[in-house]
Amino acid sequence: MKFVDEATIDIAAGNGGAGCVSFRREKFIPFGGPNGGDGGRGGSVWALADRNINTLIDYRYARRHEARNGESGRGADQFGAAGEDIVLRMPVGTIITDLESGEVLCELLEHDQRELLAKGGDGGFGNLHFKTSTNRAPRQKTAGWPGVARKVKLELRVLADVGLLGMPNAGKSTLISAISNARPKIADYPFTTLHPNLGVVRVGPERSFVVADIPGLIEGASEGAGLGHRFLRHLQRTRLLLHIVDLAPFDEGVDPVQQAKAIVAELKKYDPELHAKPRWLVLNKIDMLPVEEREARVKDFVRRLRYKGPVFAISALAREGLEPLLEAIWKHVAAQQHEAPLPDPRFDNPPPSDPA
Repeated sequence: MKFVDEATIDIAAGNGGAGCVSFRREKFIPFGGPNGGDGGRGGSVWALADRNINTLIDYRYARRHEARNGESGRGADQFGAAGEDIVLRMPVGTIITDLESGEVLCELLEHDQRELLAKGGDGGFGNLHFKTSTNRAPRQKTAGWPGVARKVKLELRVLADVGLLGMPNAGKSTLISAISNARPKIADYPFTTLHPNLGVVRVGPERSFVVADIPGLIEGASEGAGLGHRFLRHLQRTRLLLHIVDLAPFDEGVDPVQQAKAIVAELKKYDPELHAKPRWLVLNKIDMLPVEEREARVKDFVRRLRYKGPVFAISALAREGLEPLLEAIWKHVAAQQHEAPLPDPRFDNPPPSDPA
C-alpha cells in the first residue's frame, strides 16, 4: 500500500429540510387547525481515529464527501427524517486543519476518538410552530438551515516515542529491524527508505516503546535536496531522537563529523522546537573497525563534534551494544510517561501552632 501522509478534501454537511404548511381537513372536524411538521436535520461529517489505518491514501482520490440533506416536513404532524451522518475513518495521529482560516479543527491522538468536522443544518419550522391563540391558521414556515461546508487539509504525523535521524545508509533501517519486528527495505544504495516505518521494541514484560524510522536527510534538504524535509514532521511527537552516524563510511573522503553537523543544521532550519528535543548520538557500524581502534575513534569523533550528551557505539548488523542502548531509551521514555505527581500545597506549609 502506498504511504500518503497529506491530503486535501472538501466536506459538506447536509442542509436542513424545509418546514411544511398544512391544515387538518377531515369530515365532521370543521376546525382542524395547522398540522405542518418541521424539516429534518441535515447529516453531519465526523472524523474517527482508527489504529488499523496507517495512511491517508483513501483521501488522495476521493476528494468530495457530502452528507445527506434532511427531509422536508409533511402534513399530519409528520416531521422530516434526519439526514444520515457520514464518518471518515483516519489514522491515529492525523491533524485536520481548515484550509481557508488555518485553524486546527482537531487532532486524532487516540483510537476511536470521534470529532465533528461539519455540523448539519437544522430543519425549518412548519406552520404548527406558529399557532397561537390569536393566529389559529398560520401560513408561515421556514426553510431549513444550510449545513457547514469547508475545505480541510489532512496531515498525518505518526505517533512514536523515539525517532531515528541520520544520513542515507547510516543504518537506521537495519537498527529498527534488529530491535523490533519491523521489516523495512534494506539495500546498499541511498534512499532505500521512502516512507516512515514504525516498530515496537519490547525491552521486557510490560516494557516497550515505539520507534519511527524516516528517510535519510542530506545537506541542502531545506532547498529540496534528496527527499527534503517532507518526513521530518513525523518526528515532532517523539520524546527522544537518536542521531545515527555511520562511523565507517565506504568513501574515505567522507567525514562523518561534517555529515553529523549538516544533519543538525538542517534540523534547526526545519523546526527549532524539533532541534531542541533530547537527541542522543548513536555511532553505528563499529564492527567495520578493528577492536583496538574503536574506543579511540569514538572519542575522536565526540571531541571533534563537541558533543556533550549520551553516546552509544553499536553495530546494528552484528547486534553489538544494543542492550545498553535499549535499556537507556526505556528509562528515558518511562520517566516522561510517568511524571511525578504535583506537590499538594496543603502540606507544603504546615499551619502555625496555637500560641495558647
